[in-house]
Amino acid sequence: MKILFSALHFGLFKNFESVICLLAERGHNVHLAADVPDNLGNSDLIQALTARYPANVTWGWIPSYLDEPWFPVAQKIRQGLDWLRFLDDRYRDFPKLRERSEERIPRALRFFLHIPGINFTWVRHFLSFILKSIERAMPSCTAMDEYLQTQCPDVVLLTSVTNSRSPQIDHLRSTRAAKIPTGVCVYSWDHLSSKSLIRVIPETVFVWNETQRNEAIEMHGLPDDRIVVTGAQCYDQWFDREPSRTRQEFCVSIGLDPNKPFILYLCSVLTPDPRESRFVERWLQAIRQDDDPILRDVGIIIRPHPERQDEWKSIDLSRFKNVVVTGKIPTNDQAKADYFDAIVHSQAVVGLVTSAFLEAAIVGRPVLTILDPELWRHQEGMLHFRYLLEVEDGLLTVGRNLSEHIEQLMCTFDGQLLYRERQQKFLKAFVRPGGMDCPATPMFVKSVEKLALNHVSSSSTVDAVLPKLAVNILVWAAYFWPVRSFLMDVREAAENRDRKVRLRESRRQHRRKWRKHRRRKFMMRVQSRLGRVQELIKNSYVSKRKWRKHRRRKFIIRVQSRLGRVRALFEDSHINKQD
Repeated sequence: MKILFSALHFGLFKNFESVICLLAERGHNVHLAADVPDNLGNSDLIQALTARYPANVTWGWIPSYLDEPWFPVAQKIRQGLDWLRFLDDRYRDFPKLRERSEERIPRALRFFLHIPGINFTWVRHFLSFILKSIERAMPSCTAMDEYLQTQCPDVVLLTSVTNSRSPQIDHLRSTRAAKIPTGVCVYSWDHLSSKSLIRVIPETVFVWNETQRNEAIEMHGLPDDRIVVTGAQCYDQWFDREPSRTRQEFCVSIGLDPNKPFILYLCSVLTPDPRESRFVERWLQAIRQDDDPILRDVGIIIRPHPERQDEWKSIDLSRFKNVVVTGKIPTNDQAKADYFDAIVHSQAVVGLVTSAFLEAAIVGRPVLTILDPELWRHQEGMLHFRYLLEVEDGLLTVGRNLSEHIEQLMCTFDGQLLYRERQQKFLKAFVRPGGMDCPATPMFVKSVEKLALNHVSSSSTVDAVLPKLAVNILVWAAYFWPVRSFLMDVREAAENRDRKVRLRESRRQHRRKWRKHRRRKFMMRVQSRLGRVQELIKNSYVSKRKWRKHRRRKFIIRVQSRLGRVRALFEDSHINKQD
């Protein structure tokens, strides 16, 4: 069986590494395809998979949609639909989702709904109905249709359908039109609650747990019989793993004191950037100023998030002793070993909001967090974070302030913090719903094989004339500046203004240089002409002097000649008188 496994970029395959390996070991051919290059440069995983399974795993690129004139319009419509979704009363307590999506919507839609007396529920529903009708009428990509005919996959698995900047919803539409069985794989624990909607119903949606099943039904409107609960396959690799080094060897290798315990702080992505490093500095200061000698000397490892590495380049923590900032993305064997050893040898794991909490709980470490008021929007202000607090009594040990958090840290050193039973209940419900001894990867692979065998061909096409006419009008109008300006979001408009300012400044500098060049050329011409005039004057003066000298010489010669003749006449007359 040939499987086309598609993601926005190759770095996203790290959450499906175990599935790819098991599919290859069962004799299936897996072609890994990405839409865009990975900004973080995660190519180690793809190279390792193709080297390990050269006959079964290949990779390539999905055809680009940049040449399709309708694709930018489709993206803007989808972003507008996402914003309208987060305006619903269900998301009233989660303002970050609404504000984050509002930055990407067309300015025309934003302006319209900010008119007083317009933003009613029925108005939003009516707008959603119109935009959905137009979005469903968008054509398919010809290059993608030809790509599917060339690849001839038996199954297509899509991992980035809920990513707002991904064209995978169009991949899904093309695979449905080609009658290829397609599965949508939920990438992470927050992708159904805080990302884009799955607007085309696939044959199967692979989710982790019952929580995500309910999200798929209630938020995305997917049929219950299309949803398969497999567990979180990305965490299977951590359940039976053993550390590669002793605690003393690990501490020495990274520069910590091996005679003292250490705490592992795992950073989060927290978009837009709230400068988590400033919070970490306050956290370190509170720990080092505590009265307990254990906390004052405890080792601390800080692992920055891969997307926030630049934030830590300018941070100087040298005033805090026994503190190390280190860590790489766990995509190769050495990076995974470093990451796992850091968790398993730590006394406790601390963070704000990160999926690494689950990995720490699997290893058996206490997981603590601080509900900082400045970061409320990124913690309790996000729906998926509340799952860590509410599912099966929660996974996290929560401190409402730094003082309470430090007391909880002390309990982890004293052995008084009761957390293991609660974590096991959470993991069974959220990570391995089939049972703690039942890995998710085999269930995922069996569901993929079942998808290919039990596929019933169907397609979703739209034949409505008015939506297609509206699409053609929008695409045609988007070529003109006024419409294109209204389709821009806030960031694009700001970038466009900055670009215009830079262009005006460039033109102004060009005009200054041109004028300066013109003045220089004019001065050169004036100087050249003045030089020629001076040369002419000089030449005329020299020639006059020569002429006068010549005239004097000629005059003297004439005078001398006449004097000579007079003398000769006088001498002749004198001689005659003597005779």
